[in-house]
Amino acid sequence: MAHTDQQPDRERPRLRRGPAEMAALKREMLERARKIYRDEGVEALSMRRLAQELGISTMAIYSYFESKKALLDGLWIEVFEALTDELLDASKDQRGPRKVLEAHTRCLLDFWERHPEQFRMIYMSLTQTGTLEEIGQSQQPVYNRLLGLMRERVAACAPEGFEPDETAIRLICDQMSVRTMGYLMMVIGLPRYPLYDREALREFTVQGVLRDVTDQFARFASGANAATPMVSSGD
Repeated sequence: MAHTDQQPDRERPRLRRGPAEMAALKREMLERARKIYRDEGVEALSMRRLAQELGISTMAIYSYFESKKALLDGLWIEVFEALTDELLDASKDQRGPRKVLEAHTRCLLDFWERHPEQFRMIYMSLTQTGTLEEIGQSQQPVYNRLLGLMRERVAACAPEGFEPDETAIRLICDQMSVRTMGYLMMVIGLPRYPLYDREALREFTVQGVLRDVTDQFARFASGANAATPMVSSGD
């Protein structure tokens, strides 16, 4: 019987994913990474673990995210984009800069209270994932768009005839962040703390932001030195 030499099997070519498949796989990576992060913490999230969860190679993960930090950035970017969209939508029917800022503040608090896991992921794990400044730099322009929206709305509340400079706007925005983040750190970071009246505290926070903006713009318009401590007349 004649012997016929068989050609060695050639490696099958890897199928290329189309744009839609690539986008779907990236979304699946982010969803699975978010679940690992939420259920087990940032230490449990790794490129190898994510690849195992999805049944793909680790190199496939690296083709979408160059590092674990880039993967975390992807999670944060999604959240900031969703928040920015809601902030824009919440104030689109409001008239007057003060009403816009009020709607902005209420929406900000509401968003994070509806998504406490995402708040913890971004703001309560910075010691493990880097500084907020580093996060912002890695997420441009998404993060800057969110900050820019807040600064734009604060600046619009300046009294007529007064053009606030960058120092005034940034200091007032920082004070706004102290108000809102203080509330959120309490209700999300310490959920078992026996707050006397959460809704009243929430309203106090919103009204405090509006009062601070009014008081501090009046202070800057009067020519007060930027080094002078900012004090709200309502506190």
